[in-house]
Amino acid sequence: MLGFRSTIWIALTSACVFAQPPHPGMGGPPGPGRPGDFAFLRAEFGLPGKVVTGAPYSAHASTQFTQTLADGTHIQRSSTASVARDSQGRTRTEQNFTSIGPLAASGSTSRTMIFINDPVAGMSYVLDPNAHTVREMQIHAPRQPPANRPAPPQSANVTTEDLGTQVIQGVNATGKRITRTIPAGAAGNDRAIQIVTETWTSPDLQIVVSSKTTDPRMGDNVYQLTGITRAEPDPALFTVPAGYTVVQGRGMRARRPPQ
Repeated sequence: MLGFRSTIWIALTSACVFAQPPHPGMGGPPGPGRPGDFAFLRAEFGLPGKVVTGAPYSAHASTQFTQTLADGTHIQRSSTASVARDSQGRTRTEQNFTSIGPLAASGSTSRTMIFINDPVAGMSYVLDPNAHTVREMQIHAPRQPPANRPAPPQSANVTTEDLGTQVIQGVNATGKRITRTIPAGAAGNDRAIQIVTETWTSPDLQIVVSSKTTDPRMGDNVYQLTGITRAEPDPALFTVPAGYTVVQGRGMRARRPPQ
């Protein structure tokens, strides 16, 4: 049976590989707003998409997944994390894993992992505070697309609605609702299916403050930032503490920001 570190690394690698900006019709931003046990990692870890400088913050992040099966069975999963970003664009996510997803099958107990993305040094780090180990990965520059590549066509089954502006957790946020419709018969469905994602983003901080995705096939996924502080975080949060054993990881290529 795989140990905790092997299991978590496989899961993290999978999460990072698929952390690409979604197609406009896929129902939401990577990480928050999309279902999955590793939402925070897709949002913050390794593949930043865009480095944001001069906008430090720290906050508490939570995600709640709810699904009701046809027989009335309710499935609920929740996860929390502490997130931070400094003025240089370095990010940190500290998350507690409590036997969710691939970890549940391994019989592992609750474990805290720390993920640091440092675009200044061009490195990402996965820290295991219990084992005092750190896995280092170099972030390679994103590949540039051909200059003459045409823009992807907009799907007729996707609609976007501007929800205006409101104050959420003390910051101004702009809202957008994206509705993706799967026509009847497209996936064996006898009626049309609508997947709706409502996302509120802070223009100042350039982060998702709140999002909710409702998918009749999967259930509801809600992401929320609370306790947002815009002060500069402690610089020590973005460095590897002394005494950690280094384990080299494969280099990862940063994704280009969505156009």
